[in-house]
Amino acid sequence: PDYADAHSNLGVTLQELGRSKDAEASYRKAIALKPDYADAHSNLGVTLQELGKLEDALVQYKKSFELVRGKNPVDPQHKSFRLISKAKMKHDIEQFEYLAASGYESEKFQALVNVYKAVSSEINWPTNDAEIIPLTDKYQKLLMDTYNRSIHVLEAPELPGPTLSNTLDIEKITENYFKHDFGLTYFDNFLTPVALDSIRHFLLGSTIWFDFFHKGGYMGAYLKDGMACPLFLQIAEEMRTTFPKIFKNHPLKQLWAYKYDSRAYKNDSPLTGINAHADYAAINVNFWVTPKAANLNSLSGGLVVYNTEAPLEWDPNTFNNDTEKILEHLEDNNDEKSNIPYNENRIVLFNSNLIHETDKFEFKEGYENRRINVTMLFGERGT
Repeated sequence: PDYADAHSNLGVTLQELGRSKDAEASYRKAIALKPDYADAHSNLGVTLQELGKLEDALVQYKKSFELVRGKNPVDPQHKSFRLISKAKMKHDIEQFEYLAASGYESEKFQALVNVYKAVSSEINWPTNDAEIIPLTDKYQKLLMDTYNRSIHVLEAPELPGPTLSNTLDIEKITENYFKHDFGLTYFDNFLTPVALDSIRHFLLGSTIWFDFFHKGGYMGAYLKDGMACPLFLQIAEEMRTTFPKIFKNHPLKQLWAYKYDSRAYKNDSPLTGINAHADYAAINVNFWVTPKAANLNSLSGGLVVYNTEAPLEWDPNTFNNDTEKILEHLEDNNDEKSNIPYNENRIVLFNSNLIHETDKFEFKEGYENRRINVTMLFGERGT
């Protein structure tokens, strides 16, 4: 096993140096020595993706996902199995209710609803629904192999036809992007109805919302941890080929989705959207999948993008997490901003280095009404 670690660590170093083929060889050596090495499978997935071997990358992501979240997890003490928040508990109960009502193994999921509700009623929750607390041994045993596990993951296969709508004015969209000082545009009817529907069902029905560690109480799902499916990669590839002037040769680097609590609009609520930050990439793609009818204020609920870049010398921790420094930087610079309201199937394309944040939002209560955004990151920062 020690040798496996050494090969895996070498792979990470080679990957950082841009030597993807050598990194691939190192990760494969690590896996040959230790087949259940989840991190090596996951990192191999990233490397294969960088090399353009998307199908092979999906295989590795799925292997890693199964090792971490499957029936026999390699680390039974994974921190996401031992911690919980009231917001996370509420989300999971709502998801199981949705699955039972939608006819997916109804008895199983209704039984889980009952167990989770019973546990929730016994826990002495803090007043802040987003606050994370330990899950005692007693409750870990009760929730056992269902909490933060891959107990229900839907398929989102590649579609036979295009995923992007055929109504898009590609030249106009490209022109609008470059009209902005730093690169920004948005447009509606991004995906075909079939692609949008497939993604919505996948995100509502898949138990992949393992990241509840944000102080705003929203849930995250990631490429390496359940979102690796052919449809997302197909969309990313079509974006690159449809808008070559914007995306250049930038490959897809990262993919995630966030799902929010509809109570976030209340002024005293600890549940919020994402604070001002920039991302570690060249181009951001952000699109919204929740039905328009769920949004109670058509003038808000989307994204605020400031006309200010994060300084290139800032490290990821600063431009992602240091809200105070970011707000100071906005005050010192240009605080002009674009306020892009929410719309179903609307996409925002922008330079990843622009500081941006979730707009205030007010959505209807109920699981299917939760605001969901999907983010794709392309290319390296500063390129």
